[in-house]
Amino acid sequence: MRKKISVLLSIFVVITIIAMGMFLIFKDDLFVFRNNKPIYTRDEPVLIGLKFGSTKGELIKKLGNPKKVKKEWWGVYSDYVEYCYYDWGVVWLAPGVENDLGKYIIYVEINKRGIKGPRGIEVGDSYKRVLNKFRYSPEKIGNNEYLYCIKSETEDNSFEKTLGMKFNRTEKFGGVSYNKKGEVDSIFYQDSLYYGIEFKISKGRVKQIVAYHHDN
Repeated sequence: MRKKISVLLSIFVVITIIAMGMFLIFKDDLFVFRNNKPIYTRDEPVLIGLKFGSTKGELIKKLGNPKKVKKEWWGVYSDYVEYCYYDWGVVWLAPGVENDLGKYIIYVEINKRGIKGPRGIEVGDSYKRVLNKFRYSPEKIGNNEYLYCIKSETEDNSFEKTLGMKFNRTEKFGGVSYNKKGEVDSIFYQDSLYYGIEFKISKGRVKQIVAYHHDN
């Protein structure tokens, strides 16, 4: 009898350990946890360690030569922007205005699993995993709902000086949009008016990852 009890206890312990392990592995896919993680910033990697401003040479060193390259004239640069196409998506390279190292990354689009985007998220991941990788401290301001919202004071300008006051502007935030069925359609984070990332969602899973830098 004691032997049976011992065997049953051993089985129970093993099952409990396995269950706990499975929970730790998949908890981010099953639940959304309120957290105070660092907010998204423009200096973070957006593609396997590559950031906005990473050069064409760094891109090729990390991911190899693109399968196809298309060039398009952009008047704001007075030069050509390169679209580098890979099996998994596309990277846009702007002319070297910001640095002396040649063309640099301003846009990344990931459409297939196997390539890590911001904070390690991949196509096919649960939208809940996305929320858990970034700050999740939801609040409602007016008619807008945010995953987080960081307000900053504007710099002095003539209008503000005339009024003798400063205004707050919302530039750093996270948000969610929904489709007509009330399902999550998109999760997006912005570091400023010029830098942001978006996870497009379908049936609860990431279907596309976009990172953009609008410097012009």
